[in-house]
Amino acid sequence: MTQADLIVDYLEQFGVEFVFGVPGSPLGPLFDALARSGRRGGPRSVLARHESGAAFIAEGYARTSGKIGVCCSTTGPGATNLVTGVWSAYAEQVPLLVITTQTRIADFDRGCFQDSTRNGIDIMGLFDSCTLYNSMVTHPDQLERKLVAALTAALDTPKGPAHLSIPVNILATETGGPASYPGLHALLNVGNGTIDSAALERLCEEVTEVLRRRKKIVLLLGHNCRDAGKEITRFAELTGAAMVTTPRGKPVINPYHPLARGGFGYAGHSSARMALADEEVELILAAGTNLGEWSTSKWDPLLMNGKLIHIHDNPAWFARSPMARLHMQGNIGVVFSRLNECLERSQHSEKPILAPMKGGDPEAPTSSGYVPANITVQDPACCQPSGDGRPIGAPRLFALLVSRLPRESRFFIDNSTSVPWSLHYFFHSRPEAYHLSLEFATMAWAIGAAIGSAFADRSSPAVCITGDGCYLMSGQEITVAVEQKLPVLFVVFNDHAYGLIRHGHRITGKEGVNFDIPAVDFAMMAKAAGARAHTIREEKDLDLIDWRELALHQGPTLLEVTVDREKQPPLAMA
Repeated sequence: MTQADLIVDYLEQFGVEFVFGVPGSPLGPLFDALARSGRRGGPRSVLARHESGAAFIAEGYARTSGKIGVCCSTTGPGATNLVTGVWSAYAEQVPLLVITTQTRIADFDRGCFQDSTRNGIDIMGLFDSCTLYNSMVTHPDQLERKLVAALTAALDTPKGPAHLSIPVNILATETGGPASYPGLHALLNVGNGTIDSAALERLCEEVTEVLRRRKKIVLLLGHNCRDAGKEITRFAELTGAAMVTTPRGKPVINPYHPLARGGFGYAGHSSARMALADEEVELILAAGTNLGEWSTSKWDPLLMNGKLIHIHDNPAWFARSPMARLHMQGNIGVVFSRLNECLERSQHSEKPILAPMKGGDPEAPTSSGYVPANITVQDPACCQPSGDGRPIGAPRLFALLVSRLPRESRFFIDNSTSVPWSLHYFFHSRPEAYHLSLEFATMAWAIGAAIGSAFADRSSPAVCITGDGCYLMSGQEITVAVEQKLPVLFVVFNDHAYGLIRHGHRITGKEGVNFDIPAVDFAMMAKAAGARAHTIREEKDLDLIDWRELALHQGPTLLEVTVDREKQPPLAMA
């Protein structure tokens, strides 16, 4: 049993099925161990086409499976390629185990090929700022302890990537026996229920006092609320609080709930702004948000004022809210669960504070149609059928995809014009179906992430909504989906340009810079790679697709959708 086999045994303990990477000679012992593991039904290797794609795939796998994602690379340029995807996972707090290799220890600092020590490319320095744990193994006796430390760091709060760099001779070294920590997974799987009890008591008092005086509360919900949607929605129903999301918080709340008011900040809704501007509002509970530029509409004083109570499990973000009347540290689901207990006790008292309301139907849109009744969009008509011969707009395409694909489908939005269009016009009664990577916002993220999601769940399609510029960066990963027969739908918005940059430059730029991309037949590219493809130039072309068969197909399909390049997406709040 080698040290590489020991690593694989730990991954199997954590339920990991795949390790995504691009091979290189120093990775040989790890790939050997994965080949042995695969034959017995344990974790196996999957070859990506580029190291950044491997990290994106691992992130998508982690998001959908709930397990840690694992990616690996060889020395030198393999690691430098990998780092972009690792940064993305770090920014989004997605747990990854990142394994890179080193040349033989005896060859360190001798000018060996792709030397990745401090005197070479310096892999350790490269990963230091984008990982929660970053260590090189320099002796076989260190490997297991450092692996345990890496897994612990990646799965702690906040979650994120942990990096181990392992010389090839250590990977191949024989180990003394089985894992020393066979119960590690169960230990790390225990939820963190820590909260600040004193702050919670004061928060209960603040909420209760506002309700007694029949004033209003607004919730601003960020990315870190993603596992607490049920508790937060119950709190809103008990208090009548309007629910507003940040751009990254969009997956938290069912937009069809009668208390949902849409998004605040970048590409936000006027209904969200109106909820915050209501003169009856006395408390704004900003939960799970780091209060960055896009989440606050450039730190709008409508939000950043003395009404604010900032709730987060990471106190580092409290430095951004010095004006808040209260900072509440703790697990967000636990915080709202305790608040609900307090409020529910009040409902059984002789003088209840407020009669709780009922939520909307979580299974389907309301009678108002695709756009939720309580959310105001800039142009409701653009979600309606387009005329013959006209390119289909993004809002209309979102409505059709949601209605024609299985409800369990997952949507991954790439960092292109897809982001503002989807933030403003994408609505789904399963909010967790919506995924984006907006904090680091690297182009081509969604291509790999959708593939990783399909590895974790083949029962319904993973949908990648991307642009032509993004697809040209990483579209070769479609061959992984072809090889592995994965149900992925790639939707390529083709405007023959780096469209988001083009629209933004028209607003802020001084010169007429050309951001065009030459015409590319993306459907033909997909077919050449072995995938199925359709060219969509107008809405009626979608009617030629057998959507039921597409949803059941175990393999990738690409839709190349011609879009109006002059139609500006909603870059600012309505």
